[in-house]
Amino acid sequence: MNKTILCGMDPGKEGFISAFDGENYTFYEMPTHKIETGDLLKSGKPQTKTQFYIHGLAELAKQIKKDFKGCNFVAAIEEVGGRGGWSATNNFNFGHTAGLQRMIFEYLDAEIIMVRPQKWQSVIRREYDLIKVPSSSGKTMVVDSKAMAEHIATTEFPNIDFRKTERAKKNHDGKIDSFLVLQYLIRTYKK
Repeated sequence: MNKTILCGMDPGKEGFISAFDGENYTFYEMPTHKIETGDLLKSGKPQTKTQFYIHGLAELAKQIKKDFKGCNFVAAIEEVGGRGGWSATNNFNFGHTAGLQRMIFEYLDAEIIMVRPQKWQSVIRREYDLIKVPSSSGKTMVVDSKAMAEHIATTEFPNIDFRKTERAKKNHDGKIDSFLVLQYLIRTYKK
């Protein structure tokens, strides 16, 4: 019987994939590359910005398949809809990117479970007091989901580095969210 690898994915340009083989965790950053914006810096050099790299997805899928050769995959992907306050273009681009990223797990012939943020967060937050901050109006308090996620991840898994790179000073939201989506899958998946 082939080994089953459980994966969690936080989609988006800044997203991550977290994988668990039963003993170890492996993290995969979404592929990006730099493109010129058309503007120049004060130094005269072209200004660049980081952009999601569609062609890198195929290489990422191949790398995951190589890292877990002969294994089966089960993936929980955060199911995020349109976001209020975003333009139609931003919502379309996010949905397009998330759909392309799902293809990684289609390529791996994974069992795919789409999970709403509220669902995985309710399972992960079960034992924790909510961290609240003032709303934008300042009249009410709202849950700070990013602070909650970071607190839970670093409390339960203090030996895991949640920074994007070794040079980064802060933990990375996408890496933490993909890891907690994976923890949701570990706690709820029934073979």
